[in-house]
Amino acid sequence: MRIKDDIEDRINEYGGAFDYYLQHNELPDFIPEDDVLGNVIVKVFDENPQLDGHDPLWVDVFKTELMKFFAAIMELLIPIEKDFEQEMILISAFSSGDIDFKRKMWNTVYGTIKKNYTRIDVNIDDYIEQMKENSGQVSPILSALAKDWKKACEKKMKEAKQELIERSQRKIESNLKNYGTNDYTERKKIERIFYNYPKLQRIVEIIGREQPPKEKVFDDTIRYYLPLLPSPPAPAAEVEEIAQGNNLRYILPIEMTVMADKETEDLFLLKYATRQLQLFANRPKEESRKKREQHKKDKPRMEKGPIIVSIDTSGSMEGRQIKVATSLLLQLLNMAKKQNRKCYLIEFSIRANCLDLCSTNAWSQLERFLENRFSGGTDGEEMLGAALEMLNTKAYSMADVLIISDFYFAPPTPETLKMMEDERKKGTRFYGLHINSWSYTYNDILDNIWDVKF
Repeated sequence: MRIKDDIEDRINEYGGAFDYYLQHNELPDFIPEDDVLGNVIVKVFDENPQLDGHDPLWVDVFKTELMKFFAAIMELLIPIEKDFEQEMILISAFSSGDIDFKRKMWNTVYGTIKKNYTRIDVNIDDYIEQMKENSGQVSPILSALAKDWKKACEKKMKEAKQELIERSQRKIESNLKNYGTNDYTERKKIERIFYNYPKLQRIVEIIGREQPPKEKVFDDTIRYYLPLLPSPPAPAAEVEEIAQGNNLRYILPIEMTVMADKETEDLFLLKYATRQLQLFANRPKEESRKKREQHKKDKPRMEKGPIIVSIDTSGSMEGRQIKVATSLLLQLLNMAKKQNRKCYLIEFSIRANCLDLCSTNAWSQLERFLENRFSGGTDGEEMLGAALEMLNTKAYSMADVLIISDFYFAPPTPETLKMMEDERKKGTRFYGLHINSWSYTYNDILDNIWDVKF
């Protein structure tokens, strides 16, 4: 694996460990107790009690700076680990080999230990004297040597890592104090923009939709079991007997009239709670059951779902336009984190670039987006294609799609419009934030579009 990929994978782990420590005040199990960077996370929290205030913006900025430091330090740590890795392979081979193999390796083992370790670390000369005195017990003596050698190697690697981190400690403290504070100030300015526009707050409310509140707990339970329409009375020949219970699938029509009348609704609920409703003892026809199941299956979801945010990064969006877009994006991302929802960013101009903002290394992706320089034209068709492609994945099925742009680009092709309509039937809604422009091409295409001018 390339060093860059290795660093990214490990940053993902440490990013997850940071989030875990924030919530649980301890490192997760996948970070060893003696892990040097894990200990840095603990130290950072101990020395920065302001993190306990859970200011989402400060935490995000702080985490970003810490992960930047981890990425930089790993470029130096990984070569150290590679060097020691070769020695650990030698130790493993020496430990697992038989006595003949150990004798063949002896010159290499002796030279490596004498070169890398003092008598205090590994007293190999003492082991040689033991073998001379106990020639019949050479194998256990060599096994004990291998254990001491391994322990010394692990200790030396840890000390080398720790020394490197300590040398860099001032740098991380300076970065957190200077760059972190500056980033926080800039992000705070962007955050204030969000609160200057009530329409942005409305968008977050809409996209953060929840299932409508229920009037009564009983009502929801009843509606779940009720048939789509009252079934006609079963023919007498089909009725084997009348039973009591609260399975509303087999309820007698007379009981349904009790439920439908407001004056007797409480009586119905009482009978339901005490399992005294009159029911048909025979089961309904298989055909009716399948229809009900199909109806439930096709019903669009009402709960909070994933979010796809498409932001126009063409030249016409440079300036305050992109600041408004960014302020809304950051609020949506915070909401997604709190609600454990997936969030996907598509930045588009001439080409569409997609970023998964729910990954543990989202900080780096978001950082690249925030540092982007905006130029070029706009290809809305490619952006919509990317969004539709994500909607066909399991993770982002029926996601809310929000397009933030000045909408100075061509409307979708008939083929794309048809695909959008197909997604609507599944439960997807397409929204737009129209920023400081007079292009209304998409007003009749999107389900709702908000207009912000300045």
